[in-house]
Amino acid sequence: MKQILLVISLLALPMMAAFAADSPWVGTWKFDPAKSNITGDTFTISKTKSGLYHFSDGSTVKFDFGVDGKEYKSAYNHTTIWTKAGENAWDSVTKADGRELWKIHRKLSADGKMQELTISGTKPDGSSYSDKVEYTRVTGTGGLVGKWQSTKADVSSPDSWVISATAEGMRWESPGQKQVVAGKAGVDLPVTGPTTPPNMTFNYKLKSPKQLSYVVKFNGKPDTYGVQTLAADGRSYKDVSWNPGKENEKSTSVFIKQ
Repeated sequence: MKQILLVISLLALPMMAAFAADSPWVGTWKFDPAKSNITGDTFTISKTKSGLYHFSDGSTVKFDFGVDGKEYKSAYNHTTIWTKAGENAWDSVTKADGRELWKIHRKLSADGKMQELTISGTKPDGSSYSDKVEYTRVTGTGGLVGKWQSTKADVSSPDSWVISATAEGMRWESPGQKQVVAGKAGVDLPVTGPTTPPNMTFNYKLKSPKQLSYVVKFNGKPDTYGVQTLAADGRSYKDVSWNPGKENEKSTSVFIKQ
């Protein structure tokens, strides 16, 4: 029993060090698009027997929709409305509880091999954004139907995270999104915020004073896995994340200490 207690106490040391007020994790961290690699993800759009389209990211996001101006259920308790916006162009609006979250304008290139998405909206803090993502066709010959992979991304308004120590563990806050999660490690912690889907949780574990792993869940099921690692000089950290079943499509985000 004494040996077991000793092992437990030794394992707790790096965790307690990470929670200290002078921890290298504590501070304000801003996303740096230039040093990040957030492309490479894929999605597929197919046609159903009923004539609707079916969207799938190959993991947790799957839903049917029509390009008819009607509202359809999508992922995370959201709804989506699609309309035509000209030749080989489409507009969609995503809502939650009737409130608009973001808009997407899609435009195919003349040869149908590339799809450009302009994603725009207003963050909870009142600031606006207009991001652009280019997807290259992997399969399919024309129109929306086919498999697409992102090859270029332009983030107009990078978000920041404020990390602080609490009596129980750590606290993360995104001022732009007004999103907060806080508590001790190893527990499914609720993620709160005006645009955060209900029943979303965050569970983290300290692997060392400078590295932690986490899983984001929606309705109790894993939605995103990730590992965050502090740089040796403590001036930045790297977040490598992926969706269940898509370990070959990892996204790398770098955050710089402000």
